[in-house]
Amino acid sequence: FEKFDGEYMLDLLYANVPAELLNTQLDTCWVKVGGENPAEYVRKYSGRAPVVHLKDFYMSGKGKPAKLYQLIGIDDGAQDAQEEEAFGFRPCGYGVQDFPAILEACKKAGTSWVVVEQDNPALNKTPVECAQMSIDYIKEINK
Repeated sequence: FEKFDGEYMLDLLYANVPAELLNTQLDTCWVKVGGENPAEYVRKYSGRAPVVHLKDFYMSGKGKPAKLYQLIGIDDGAQDAQEEEAFGFRPCGYGVQDFPAILEACKKAGTSWVVVEQDNPALNKTPVECAQMSIDYIKEINK
C-alpha cells in the first residue's frame, strides 16, 4: 500500500494488467493498515481476488508504528522508537476487522477461498490455540 503519483501501486497493477493475467490474494490486514476498507477493496476487485487472506490485528492510535514493516521482515529504515506495543496480530474476531462485512463482500465478489493467518501468537495463546480461535469465530459468524 505504497502510492505512486497518488495511486496505490496495487491499483495501478490492476488497472494496467488484464484480469486473465493478474489475480491476487488480498490480505485484509494490510488493506486496513494501508487505510482502506477491506470489504470495499474486495468488492472493488470482484472476480480478481479468488483467495482472500483474513488476518486480524490491534493497532493503538491512528498512526502506524514506526517499525511496522519489520513485523514482516522488511527493514524500512525507520529509527528505533520507544513506544508501547502499538500493533499486534490477533486471532480473527479479536481485533479491529469487520469480518462479517468482509465475508459478505467475498461472497458477492466471487471469492473461492478465504485463508486465515496468524503471524505471531497473541493473547498468551499458542499458535494452534490462536488458529482454533479464528476457526471458531469464522464458523460462528458464517452460520
